[in-house]
Amino acid sequence: MSTINPQKLIFLRKGAKLTAEALAVEAGVGRATITRLENGTAGTTRAETAKRLANALKCQVADLFTPPDAEQSQSLFNDRVPLNISISSAAQNALELVALRYNETRETILELAPLLFDLLARESLLERSRNLAELWLRRDAVASMGERYSHLGGRFLHDWQAEEVESREEASIRNRDIRAAYVLADDSLEDAFVPADYDDECNNPFVDYLNRRLSAVRPDGDTAPSLDVWPVWRSPSYEIGSEEALAIARGDEDLARAILSGAVPLAKLPKALRTSDDAEARIAWMREQKAKHDQKLQGLFGDLLINVNV
Repeated sequence: MSTINPQKLIFLRKGAKLTAEALAVEAGVGRATITRLENGTAGTTRAETAKRLANALKCQVADLFTPPDAEQSQSLFNDRVPLNISISSAAQNALELVALRYNETRETILELAPLLFDLLARESLLERSRNLAELWLRRDAVASMGERYSHLGGRFLHDWQAEEVESREEASIRNRDIRAAYVLADDSLEDAFVPADYDDECNNPFVDYLNRRLSAVRPDGDTAPSLDVWPVWRSPSYEIGSEEALAIARGDEDLARAILSGAVPLAKLPKALRTSDDAEARIAWMREQKAKHDQKLQGLFGDLLINVNV
């Protein structure tokens, strides 16, 4: 038996007014099975599984294997619109790997992304606001000690430029400037207020906050996610799904790293290799993609006499 048509299954499930979880319960199959079928990542469908789904959806078994007609396809995603943006291969792979880890659809993860980003941005700004309020209290406490230091100048206990920086930080928070670009944009800001090793791509408040949040899940081991840098001019560089990448690469660590870096674009994996049980063919395709990527890098940097170790 072949594989159930993903779009048809979704259409029939929505027509029956069932969630994926409800269909799994109704049909007596695993929730992960429904996810794989609707993602198009399942292999050949077992006859018993198809029969259970057909009974739950009150349709013929054959209906599950035929694509939806034009009208059905149009109504299937009538609440969705094409996303006319491009993302890096590494981010696309991360989407695939996270979906695999949590048995969720890529669409669900993408649709939650704005909510989760807003949550983290709000938390980051709230933390900065609380830290600033605490700093004000501590400054007031220090300033109140002025009468004990009549022999020293005012800046010993009261730094007027520090108050100016505080005001800029307050305005930055108020304007939702999550990277604090506004604070550091002042040319009159003395070097004493900026750490010598500060990098606005690696050390800005939002990246710092995300890294601390990620550190909180380090008990998961080496597979815990990590954020390296978030430049203004390109995509953020992070690592997530290393365990899944290693499994896909069948233990080949170099190939797993190529998946995480985007050198092997999982989104371009041919459909025939997605549904096939031929793991060796998939590995061969991925190694071919990595070789092409490495060759391209060598070509780009070769003229600059830069040796690229890939």
